[in-house]
Order: sequence, then C-alpha cells, then structure tokens
Amino acid sequence: MDNGSVKKNISRIRKASGISQAEMAERLGMSRTAYRNLENGETKLISDNVDRIASLLEKTPEELVLGYAPSARDSMRVNDIQKENARQQKELSEKYESEISRLKDQIKTLRECVEALQETVRTKDEVISMLKRKVGGNSRNE
Repeated sequence: MDNGSVKKNISRIRKASGISQAEMAERLGMSRTAYRNLENGETKLISDNVDRIASLLEKTPEELVLGYAPSARDSMRVNDIQKENARQQKELSEKYESEISRLKDQIKTLRECVEALQETVRTKDEVISMLKRKVGGNSRNE
C-alpha cells in the first residue's frame, strides 16, 4: 500500500468514528494544521504516527494500512511467511558460516605454504651466499 491509500483509510475511519481533524490533532499532540497536512498527504506519514492514530481510532495499524481488518487466515499466511523467512535466513546463515570456516582453513593452509616457501628462499639465499664466498675465495687464490 502506498501512503496515499493509508491516508485515505485514516481519513475515512476518522470520519466514520465521528472524530474531527482538530480532535485527532489534539489527541496526537500536534497542531490541527500538522495533522491536516499529514492526512492530506502534504506530510510524510511516519510509522510512529500510524500506531498512535490506530490506537486513537481503536483500530489496528494493519486496518489503517490495508483499509480493512485482516482475517485470521491472512495472519496465518503472514506467520507462515515469517517462519519460512526465518528458516531461509537460518539456512543462509549456516551456509555462510560453513563457507567462512572453509575459507579460514584455506587461508591458514596458504599462510603455512607461504611460510614454507619463505624458509626455502632463506635457505637458498644462504647457499648462494656460501657459494659466492667460496667462488670469491677461489678466485683470490688463483
């Protein structure tokens, strides 16, 4: 639902409840102009106001947003969707945790390989250094 239809629902329910804009504004603790602007769409409808307006009109926020009282069947669908979303979120979370663990293991293995290769390079540098000294010493003797 867009803000326009929610605002129309609020206006319709307010009028049906016999409450004036001035009275709604007073109950909400805002000026009549601010409330009128909210109801006419000149001000963004903020979710905090929807809850407060619904309470003052003795309706649920869903009734204001949807324009009708959702049935128990609708609520069951919402619950089913929420449960499915939670299940999928848990599944994704477990999948990502598993992948992160695998990548951490791979990083550890690669670090060990890098350390081994660095040690090999140090050893080869030492051998090269010894050979240079030996070659340098032989050329002086000749």
